[in-house]
Amino acid sequence: MAVRSVATTDTLETFRTTFNTLASTDIGDAATLATTASTIVGAINEINTSVAATGFNLEDDSSTVQSIVAGNTLKVSSGSGISAIVSATDTLTISLAGGGISQNVYFDNIGVQHNADGSNTYTGLEVKVVSKTSAHIYQGTGSSNGYTIDGVESPFLELKPGNTYRFDQADSSNGGHPLLFYYDPGKTTLFSTGVTTNGTPGSAGAYTQIVVADTTPHILYYQCSSHGYMGSRVGVNSKTLQDISFVDSTGTAITFATRPFAIAQAVALG
Repeated sequence: MAVRSVATTDTLETFRTTFNTLASTDIGDAATLATTASTIVGAINEINTSVAATGFNLEDDSSTVQSIVAGNTLKVSSGSGISAIVSATDTLTISLAGGGISQNVYFDNIGVQHNADGSNTYTGLEVKVVSKTSAHIYQGTGSSNGYTIDGVESPFLELKPGNTYRFDQADSSNGGHPLLFYYDPGKTTLFSTGVTTNGTPGSAGAYTQIVVADTTPHILYYQCSSHGYMGSRVGVNSKTLQDISFVDSTGTAITFATRPFAIAQAVALG
């Protein structure tokens, strides 16, 4: 930028001449500033304020939002067994104290909570319908559409006796795709014990609900009653087994006599 100077002893005409020779590269056109101010000083002050206010928002699971701007301090506190250390102006390290997990924590022993919605009424699962991808176990078989459960494409499910599971079909993508349970993926036989439905899939309040008990078969399939192979398999840790086969330690199949044959054999042998 060219240097322009006017001495205090210069005439008004000299000032006018010097001022008029200012080029656009000296100060530019104030009208082109992307600010609401009408003066150069006002525009600079506005930019100053904007820069000073630039920051970011923090939001927790309850949707409470806190703005963090220049001059604010974000403090991360250590807790029991957890350390938070700032090692540089731009580095925050959060770690387990002592570099390991306390001996009295056994994650393998933690099972499934009794109905996870907080009221012990049911566990809610959101169902949607999408186009199948290679992640679907039955891609290329049956319908080109498949279910997602809580955002996961047709996952294998593990249901626990004593729990109630509600498959929410309120999303509009569920229209024409009622979810029900079957003994096999091809839907030869419907399983309906403990199963209730509500509303019309694709509309508010629509769901299919299953109350899992020890008498619920240990293998089921959730599928669309109107289209083939949209869902996947359900495993149940129950006392009711079906389609079970046994092998010995070499992998050779073991055949057990049926009950009628065993009774007849016992009678024949005395």
